[in-house]
Order: sequence, then C-alpha cells, then structure tokens
Amino acid sequence: MNYIGNFKEWITPELMHHLEIHNGDTRPVYQPDRWQTGNPILEEFNEKCRKAYSHNPPVFQQFNSNTAEMKNFPITLPDLPEKRKHCHWWFVKLLPGQFQAMHIDPHLVEVTNPVRYSMFLQDFIPGHIFVWDDQILTNYKKGDLFEWSDPMIVHGPANIGYEPRYTLQITMHD
Repeated sequence: MNYIGNFKEWITPELMHHLEIHNGDTRPVYQPDRWQTGNPILEEFNEKCRKAYSHNPPVFQQFNSNTAEMKNFPITLPDLPEKRKHCHWWFVKLLPGQFQAMHIDPHLVEVTNPVRYSMFLQDFIPGHIFVWDDQILTNYKKGDLFEWSDPMIVHGPANIGYEPRYTLQITMHD
C-alpha cells in the first residue's frame, strides 16, 4: 500500500450522515455466481470461502452509484494521481461483527492496467482491521488515501470493534 495523501476535506458531514442512516446493498462475501469465471485464482478463493463460511455467510454493506441510497447524493471523487478510461467506486460499511473473507477483487481479474485505491473515512479505531497479503494497516487518519501496490493482492477487512467502519474504494482500468 502506497500512501498518496490526506483528503479529509472531501469527507463531508453530509456524506457521513448519509452513510450512517442508510444500509446500502447487503452483499454476501461468498458470491458463487460472480466468482465462477473460469479463473483458477478466483475459483480457489471461491472454494475456500464456500467451505469456510457456508454455515454462516458473512455480509457487508456496499454503496455505489447504482445503489438506491446513492442515486441522489452528489459524489465527485477526489483528484487521484492515476487516471484510467473506466472508473468504478463504492463505499463499504462494516457494522460491528461484519467482515469480508480474504479475497482478490473478482472485477479486476480480466481488465487491463488496473489501479486500486482505498480511502479511510474515519480515524483508525481499535477493532477496525484491514489485512492485505501479510500486513495489517493501523493508525490511519480520516481521509488517508492509499494506492494499492498490487491491485490483485489478497486482502480482507473486518470490524471487531463497537462502531461502524467506513471506507471508499475506487478501481480504474483501461
């Protein structure tokens, strides 16, 4: 993860209030229809997730431009150092006890020249976990933006704290 800078002025009280009072789309971590691409790497993660979590599939909240709760909310992304032809963004809300299993983002597997960003929408709170590869990110500040050194890295967030965890995720590709 490469630190890009802090964009806390981009995170408005209106945005945070909007994310707090809405739930977005509830997404399961295990999405068999989405992950059956014929790609051996994704198939391996799909099978691991199915075996590990089929008894109690974890879920998380996702907000993107297609989510009903975001359609009328004005979003202008921060000025990013890298630009690509296609851009996809979403907010993730993890309530206490929610997490995403370790995974590779399936939407990046078959695209050209991807770049991936994560912005933390609040200061680090104990119990808010982000793991990538064999690293754990802590002590981030509200608005800290990171570019992933490898968009295809294995990663997973979790919330074992007492307050919701909010991030902005951005991917771009040619």
